[in-house]
Amino acid sequence: MIKLKYPIPQKKLECKYLKSLFSTKFESKNGKIVKKKFEELKSKYPYDVIFFDISFEDIIFLQPENMKCFINKIELRIIELSKINYKTIEKKKKFIYEAKEELKEVFKYENKFQSPISKFFEKNFQTRTCYFCNIHFVNKYKIDDENYRNEFTLDHYYDKATYPYLALSLYNLIPSCYTCNSKLKKNEEFQNLAPSSQRYDFDEKVKFKLFLKPSCDNLHIKSGDDIDIPLKEQFSDIYDKYIKIFHLNERYKAHKNIVFEMIQRAELYPESRLKELQNLTGIPFQQIKKYIFNLIDENDDLSKKPFSKLIKDISEELELI
Repeated sequence: MIKLKYPIPQKKLECKYLKSLFSTKFESKNGKIVKKKFEELKSKYPYDVIFFDISFEDIIFLQPENMKCFINKIELRIIELSKINYKTIEKKKKFIYEAKEELKEVFKYENKFQSPISKFFEKNFQTRTCYFCNIHFVNKYKIDDENYRNEFTLDHYYDKATYPYLALSLYNLIPSCYTCNSKLKKNEEFQNLAPSSQRYDFDEKVKFKLFLKPSCDNLHIKSGDDIDIPLKEQFSDIYDKYIKIFHLNERYKAHKNIVFEMIQRAELYPESRLKELQNLTGIPFQQIKKYIFNLIDENDDLSKKPFSKLIKDISEELELI
């Protein structure tokens, strides 16, 4: 739902990420860092064929919009090699399985290898809310002078079990809440719709729309039950599956009181009242309006506050901004 904005220039961020992967905490039992393990694997068959034109950095810093094409290339090479080496379906499947298992050992994310990556995101990202739903806080918090804990999980946009070579890819990792990551998305794929992608335009294409029951005249409503706030995509349907998988419409229905309170404040504070307050206090009109309606500025980072997209979209519907 919210585009993931990277906090520092790309090359600098990537350099810092490599340092975290090359740290002693990321070494295997034999003291080899992940890049060394990959290069050793790549030197032997069949990986010398699968990755003959691909470097470690090519994988780790693969851009989200290129991931599906990359996946298709690697998967096709593995399948073609299974056909060349074996005739029976059973042996072909075994070859594919064993190749994936060996790649899992190289690009290992489980257990102790999760910690350096989580700490990298803690230090370099000001993550506040889930990028998929914008409902839950997933911020980090300080436990002492040197240590932090976080409440986010890192979702592998393309599943690490299915595509183990992308398990450590920086732009395949999306800070998210437990509900979105583990309960809803699971292994689902949405081609070119990762919040880390340059092409991700959910906020531009999909808007919360306000619908009232016919009995509600001039925004006179009695409760949140009189409101519906579905997400509507403009001029396309590419985010339909995305909305369904994350149950966004259903989950936001539980928070219709936010919109109800906005409408109540709109009744209590018409423009004439706001101008009176400006004259009484000397505070600029737009500043008063922002305080009363909890408005989101045009250039505000929507990821910093839960329900910020909902508030922004409904503010536009109510012509508050």
